[in-house]
Amino acid sequence: MNRQNLTTEKVHKWPRALAVAALLTSTLTAGWSHLALGNVSGVWVGWLPAVITAIPLFTVRRKPFEYACLAAGVLVLCLAVVGASLVMLFPAALIFLAAVADPGRAPRRARVSVLVGLLLAIVAGVALAGRIYPALTSPPVGFIVHTSSEFTVTEPTFERVVQPAATGYGVEGGVRVDAAGDDEGPTITIQFRSNLPADGQERLRRHLAEVPGVTKVCSWYRDNHLRSRC
Repeated sequence: MNRQNLTTEKVHKWPRALAVAALLTSTLTAGWSHLALGNVSGVWVGWLPAVITAIPLFTVRRKPFEYACLAAGVLVLCLAVVGASLVMLFPAALIFLAAVADPGRAPRRARVSVLVGLLLAIVAGVALAGRIYPALTSPPVGFIVHTSSEFTVTEPTFERVVQPAATGYGVEGGVRVDAAGDDEGPTITIQFRSNLPADGQERLRRHLAEVPGVTKVCSWYRDNHLRSRC
């Protein structure tokens, strides 16, 4: 097959399907990271592989598609290595396979690439489902206490939050205090017992909400930042 045909022929559906699988895998991975961590620094970088793997899908001809897949694969692989993200290796592998899955050039290699890509897509889907499903369905494990700018951890008010909660409301796992934001006081994360009944959780919520300086009390879901917002 001459160079002109490689340049003008349209992309076959097999490599394009693998490119779509890479895009879906990277998008779900970035979505899970955003779901678990929220808008913390660096999380938005996780969406870069989704943007990169989408680029080959905008190409129509075979040769530009292959070049775009190879370039996208290298970039996503670099991001996976730099970010120490093993999950991002799946879209990198899928987009590399898309570059060599054209049955018009090498039918046997294309069939093997599609088979390997299908297995990788299934493994990635199961792995992501195992992370996303618990994050969407798991019960709360504690409360996130938001405070006003007048609230400081050195005042007796802080002891009123921690000590009664820890001794009388089934709190376990300690208390974490995060730094204060703009025009806000520190954020206090309190974990309660896993077997604490609903009425006990509600009593703890009311106790925390009645402490002077506390502005709101949100349920805390360990692996779901978005559900922890209120």
